[in-house]
Amino acid sequence: MNFNASRSGTTFEQSGEAPSSLSLRNNKNARARWPELRARTFDGSLERPGQIENLLSRDQQERLQRLATLIEYKRGGTTIYSEGEDAQFLYFVEKGIVRTCRCAENGHRQILAFRGPGDLLGLPDSGRYANSAETAGPSRIYRMPWQRMHQMLASEPHLQQIFLEKVAFDFRQAQARIMVLGQQNIYQRLASFILEFLYHSEYFDPKTSRLKLPVNRFDIADYLGTAPESAARAFARLEAEGLVKRVTSRAVDILDLDGLIEMQRGRRRSHNRAPANVDA
Repeated sequence: MNFNASRSGTTFEQSGEAPSSLSLRNNKNARARWPELRARTFDGSLERPGQIENLLSRDQQERLQRLATLIEYKRGGTTIYSEGEDAQFLYFVEKGIVRTCRCAENGHRQILAFRGPGDLLGLPDSGRYANSAETAGPSRIYRMPWQRMHQMLASEPHLQQIFLEKVAFDFRQAQARIMVLGQQNIYQRLASFILEFLYHSEYFDPKTSRLKLPVNRFDIADYLGTAPESAARAFARLEAEGLVKRVTSRAVDILDLDGLIEMQRGRRRSHNRAPANVDA
């Protein structure tokens, strides 16, 4: 899916129906935030780790915004780019959630990561996209021509360091995901997934302890590396333990945060034995 921008600073609306159904509107009406790259810097210590923050200066944000096109996706399930396509653009998520995924030869989809505001998508691998990216819901994304971004990086050592810190942060996150998928059972994986989203204020309200899930049950299952039925049984187990309560398919009340952390770490013992046929 390709969009042809006539000028920089333009905002396109993508309806999710067809590439031709685009409407042009003034960028000031979009009320978009500046492009961000959010990560933890190399500075800090084990005792006082650095905070996840925007690494770009205001000047860098302004220059990126001038060179980028802001695209608005009205709904989830819209393909941003596909595995194997020519990698012509980089993408900065401004709003919403994007799932990056890859399909196995048998057609099974594995969601590799959920990307949100401040995340970067579309780094090329030998000139092509290594994975596919799709919106999980309504989203706004800055699209930047890769060649322009490459020129900026070649001329600005400080921007190179920022990109290195961001890529290194994402690499560490991927390593943590490998540990989750390789060492945790399905209950621990689900607890880890829930805890990840508690750090996002746009989805979790600490006053009511309610988490609004920005992804559907099929996304959750493909992210956890299991079947939707197994993910549903894992949710039922967490409810039986008194850790969470499902209000709707997209809303969960957090009843016992400490217990959820214990479940994630594998230290919690259930009063009811788990079914033996649930995959691990």
